[in-house]
Amino acid sequence: MKAPHQHRANGFTLVETMVACAIGTVVLGGICSTYIIATRGFMAISNYRELHTDGRLAIDVLGRDLRAVSQVTSCNPSNIVVIIPTAFSSSGNVISNKTLTYSLLGGALFRADSETAKTSRLVTNLYNQNLFTLYDKLGSNTTVTSVAKGIQIELKFRKNIVSQIQSEDFLSARLDMRNVP
Repeated sequence: MKAPHQHRANGFTLVETMVACAIGTVVLGGICSTYIIATRGFMAISNYRELHTDGRLAIDVLGRDLRAVSQVTSCNPSNIVVIIPTAFSSSGNVISNKTLTYSLLGGALFRADSETAKTSRLVTNLYNQNLFTLYDKLGSNTTVTSVAKGIQIELKFRKNIVSQIQSEDFLSARLDMRNVP
């Protein structure tokens, strides 16, 4: 004989299903938002690493070249033209030179070498227009190329993603030209 009110549970009720769906939606929303935030953070770090690495390589090239300069022929905040000795006589006199030109064009810094007739792009994503500043022997700012003994380089980088600033970096170096008396 069977009990009169005995029911068999074969599934979930509508209320239980709705509560489970609501909890699942909240959990899935939290996981998705965490993923998006983590991805944005990773992209910002990746952009910063790229900017900093490119900037360090550009400063290294500039430093190597500008320390060897014997004469600055022209300099303005976004362009510098220098002469570097390439060969010396046995008495120490310069017997050949090359001319290097560093120019800021469209947010990129270019290096033109007269010896190889090649122009190479050193770095992109620059947003400052004042890259080069000359200094005399006493360390004072100067615009006269004939008395320049040091060069200040300032590189300000900015990477935009969807018209918003994502990452910024700033690198600066002050170098003495060793071949300038």
